[in-house]
Amino acid sequence: MKLWNTNPAHGIRLTGGKGSALYDDQGRTYIDMFSGTWCNVLGYGHPRLRRAVEEQAQGLFQTGAAFGTRQVEEGLRQLASILPPELERAVFLNSGSEAVELALKMAHAATGKTGVVVAEKGYYGGTVYALSLSEAGRTASYLPKAGNVLRVAAPHCVRCDLSAECGDGEFPCMNVLEDLSPEEWPAAILYEPLLGGGILVPPIGYGARLKEFARSLGALFISEEVTTGMGRTGKWFGFQHENIVPDILVVGKAIGGGLPVSAVVTTKEVEERAVPVLGRHVQSHQNSPFSGRIAAEVIGAIRDEGLVERSERMGEYLLSGLREIQERFLCIREVRGRGLMVGAELTPEAASRGAGMSKRLVEKGFLQDFHQ
Repeated sequence: MKLWNTNPAHGIRLTGGKGSALYDDQGRTYIDMFSGTWCNVLGYGHPRLRRAVEEQAQGLFQTGAAFGTRQVEEGLRQLASILPPELERAVFLNSGSEAVELALKMAHAATGKTGVVVAEKGYYGGTVYALSLSEAGRTASYLPKAGNVLRVAAPHCVRCDLSAECGDGEFPCMNVLEDLSPEEWPAAILYEPLLGGGILVPPIGYGARLKEFARSLGALFISEEVTTGMGRTGKWFGFQHENIVPDILVVGKAIGGGLPVSAVVTTKEVEERAVPVLGRHVQSHQNSPFSGRIAAEVIGAIRDEGLVERSERMGEYLLSGLREIQERFLCIREVRGRGLMVGAELTPEAASRGAGMSKRLVEKGFLQDFHQ
């Protein structure tokens, strides 16, 4: 039997890893610049995470969602320690896509509305609903239409004809939201602090303005931090760059340190509005002791090793270095990012040869993600 070919593969057979390095069965070493699809925030083979997995393997992995465990309680304590006090209700799940689905489900239940506002170029997950909201699934003929989706222009000010009119917290790309009738008001505004469909970095104030719109439209403001959370942008969460607090926070990828853990966190008010309508939400591995233990250890390791601060510091170094390279090579159109969530955009001509460049980087020992 062969793996179903749902994703282009490098053709590399990996055998191990340590820190940011990976090793294949031919004895070659690679630097993983994509961090295991943004999941391995502690790198490969981190002793603290490995010890936690080994210890938990001697106890409970799975109990079902109806039981409490000290591991989940500790995971909640650690999560609360890095969040604003308003965010005091949480559930542990398995994947970011799954968490996005639950967050939207809660928003629909709490508001009684069906619409969702998203930004073009956003990526919200691979499940049917999340993908249909994402740029990647926007034109997919096999997907059912999400219905009542309003897309605002991507916050890419360098490419925006209206960018000169921005300022004082005003963003013309959002003006379409001012013209909505009450019947069109959405259940949620789904906000990515950095858009995953191209590492687009909204200007400071963009998130705060979206939250203002959410309030005026009676919608819930969801910060989708599957990729941006857990220190990736130089703060624990991307919304903290804006000094705002979301109604619902979605966390995934890095909170598991490479293992399948995600979480949805919300306020007491949203929970009380949503649960009577939502009723039960039960999935097989929801709130498993394994998830709680891993989340607690990852948060503890990030804090104890100062990795959030390191992300900010090393991100500045990386961006500075890439911009120096950009000055020497005209094929690089733009370098952008925040913290260690960084991307380089090639000119259209260079991008047409990007797959070959990506292959050459792999041959040189650098694993990365290339999108055309």
